[in-house]
Amino acid sequence: MPSLTRNPRAFLRVRRGSLEGEMANPHPQTGGSGHLARHDGLEIGHRADPYRERAKVAEPCVCPDCGASVHDGRWTWQPASPGAASHRCPACRRIHDRVPAGELTLEGPFLAAHEGEILQLLTHVEARIRQEHPLERQMAMHQDAGHGRTVVTFTGTHITHGVAQALLGAFAGEMQASWPEGGAPIRIRWSR
Repeated sequence: MPSLTRNPRAFLRVRRGSLEGEMANPHPQTGGSGHLARHDGLEIGHRADPYRERAKVAEPCVCPDCGASVHDGRWTWQPASPGAASHRCPACRRIHDRVPAGELTLEGPFLAAHEGEILQLLTHVEARIRQEHPLERQMAMHQDAGHGRTVVTFTGTHITHGVAQALLGAFAGEMQASWPEGGAPIRIRWSR
């Protein structure tokens, strides 16, 4: 199964069994990652995520919207400790502000013919990822029947990528992905 590698300088076009359009290694001294080592705490090519916590949230803490809590510096689905402070998690802030980290567009005649199966797979994969990673969730799904397209938004880039990989593995098809800089959402388009 092909994987969508993170290369912000490239626009990928993926078909099952091949990768097209990926740039050759632009930084041979970095082993192909495209990230040069820096010693000032910043790295070239990393996305600036305005929803990322600047520091660890003080514990005990619970999100008033979803019920996720902070344990050992990480958001989890474990029950909150008694007397936990209320602090909205980054995923709920994204949902509240309607600012997705990832967008997956599904289209094509195969989508119309197998919409139920595709959406069931999407729901199953999203639930599995969300169970392990509370900050990775589906935000919204907009179905545009007039154009035969469904757009799904997510709170994280990893869940967007994971759902896209599952679609490609299960139903084949063609996929295009771009990783823009500056906190803009990852955009993946799947069609068949």
